[in-house]
Amino acid sequence: MTKRRYEIDALRLQREIKAGEIRPVYLFYGEEDFLLSEAIAALAAALLAGGTEDSGCSRVAGSEYTLEEILDMAETVSLFSQRRLLIVPAAPYFAQGSRLTNTAVQRLLAFHRQKDADAAIIFCGPDKLSAAKVVKELLADGAVYHFAPLKWSALMAWLRERVAAQGKKAAAPVLQLFVNRVGQDLRRLASELDKLVSYLGEQETIDEESILAVTSSGAQTSIFALIDAVVYGQTAQALSLLKRLLALREPPLLILSMLTRQFRLLGEAKELLAAGETNLARALSLKPYAAEQLLKQMGCIDEARLNRAVELLLRCDLDIKRGRIQPVLALETLIIALGLDAPAS
Repeated sequence: MTKRRYEIDALRLQREIKAGEIRPVYLFYGEEDFLLSEAIAALAAALLAGGTEDSGCSRVAGSEYTLEEILDMAETVSLFSQRRLLIVPAAPYFAQGSRLTNTAVQRLLAFHRQKDADAAIIFCGPDKLSAAKVVKELLADGAVYHFAPLKWSALMAWLRERVAAQGKKAAAPVLQLFVNRVGQDLRRLASELDKLVSYLGEQETIDEESILAVTSSGAQTSIFALIDAVVYGQTAQALSLLKRLLALREPPLLILSMLTRQFRLLGEAKELLAAGETNLARALSLKPYAAEQLLKQMGCIDEARLNRAVELLLRCDLDIKRGRIQPVLALETLIIALGLDAPAS
């Protein structure tokens, strides 16, 4: 069976719905039930005012009815709704080894070829379809949609679409960080993205800081906690946090970039305060809480220590990129060096 490769089927369906292209027959199959259930909801919302809760929407167990009985239901005029949607979970008609009568096949294809039909059927088939003629014809017409677990490039495409639909934007590395933090389960990704969008409010761009603030990669472990420990000279705690973060597969270069960013912000904050700035959150585009933490950290770092920290961070970055030292060892050495310059607590 030839599979359409030019576009993820879930995204293809979204595009078709936006364009007003609604088919009389849909055949959904595959293991990714989150994508499949969202596709059903999107179609129902496009067809009926009340979506899946509308009186014109019915769910019929495929195991309990023949294909011809399903078609009878679809062709029956409804007294309660002008348009109708029939959802058939666990439809066995298209599985390998299934046998359909020629009459049933011809009726289904005739129903599928209707123009401006006032009813639609969504068949939810098995994970694998048969190679029967009816399946091939539906596939050739674009009525077959495969909802398989997404590989990395497809996952990122799906996530970009979802971010855009929420009215937000994010650079590719930021989206990669989000997936690294949350995992590749689509249901959890969707839920965490909703929380992230709520946290951002009117802020349009998703950034690393917001992701790290909202998501959790494991039991109270946070890069922010590591940053605090480094800035305050708590070397033993910082090394312990580093070990935990690495065990949770946080990329060493990400940890380094976050440390570099924090010390850069400290330098910028000192310059802004010296110039008379009173609103660091606004001037540095930070959340109020982050600005408060920055002010606290400034109390334990003077200009000499800040300059030394920036020098150490830049040297560490160059050493890693030039292959002079392994990233983990470089981070451990860096944290120890930064701690030596910290004031005694």
